[in-house]
Amino acid sequence: MSTKIIDLSMVVESDPSPIMNVKITNLPHEYGAQEDSKHYGINPKDWPFPGKAWADDFIEMTTHAGTHLDAPWHMTPVSEGKKAKTIDEWPLEWCYGDGVVVDIRDLPDGYQLKADELKERLSKIKYSLKPFDIFLVMTGNDKLWGKPEYLNHGGHLSPEALEWVLDQGVKAVGTDAWSFDISYDAWSKNYKEHGNDPKYLWPCHLVAIKKEYAHYEKLTNLDKLPSYGFKFFGFPIKFYKGSAGFVSAVAFVNE
Repeated sequence: MSTKIIDLSMVVESDPSPIMNVKITNLPHEYGAQEDSKHYGINPKDWPFPGKAWADDFIEMTTHAGTHLDAPWHMTPVSEGKKAKTIDEWPLEWCYGDGVVVDIRDLPDGYQLKADELKERLSKIKYSLKPFDIFLVMTGNDKLWGKPEYLNHGGHLSPEALEWVLDQGVKAVGTDAWSFDISYDAWSKNYKEHGNDPKYLWPCHLVAIKKEYAHYEKLTNLDKLPSYGFKFFGFPIKFYKGSAGFVSAVAFVNE
């Protein structure tokens, strides 16, 4: 039996959101030769490729760019009555485990899947959630990367559906969409249409106030996975007191 590794991470670059800008400056090999000459007196002509030493990259970006894990601290300052965990405090034991994918690509824009509807979908794939599973939802939005509809296409879980998932002992969930929620446009519209009622704000994210959990966002290639029977690995970079950490997420599938 062989093991196939599926890359679930997207390339890090700017996305269409006005609050997720990414600036990557790729410095050429000539820059490295100049720096070594300036600081260490090394003749640029002595490198194997004359005038070219090392390349480098400078980045200015949010920790929520590209595939990443949101810590509870991103969602709320207080979770389950205690200070919410930052990304460097999130247990690595909760970042890998048996994975399960639920397909919600058929949901209309802005639709929030109810708990009973989610249970039906799990029943159809004959899977029962257990503690520390990594629960993933496939919206198909990763296939829209670079297109205007990427941010607003499709639906997601309702807060009650997410609460039910967490009640099964799950600590980490994930999505191939921009956010583990219906789009910003959708939930902000609901908020305004209901007289600025706070209960419509950031529906799934704010579940973390009551139930501590973390979620992966901007995954990709979930369509290459079986519904279950694979191992998910998604360890975040430990930014000090960070609200999120970049992740190279992969799945191991036995063939």
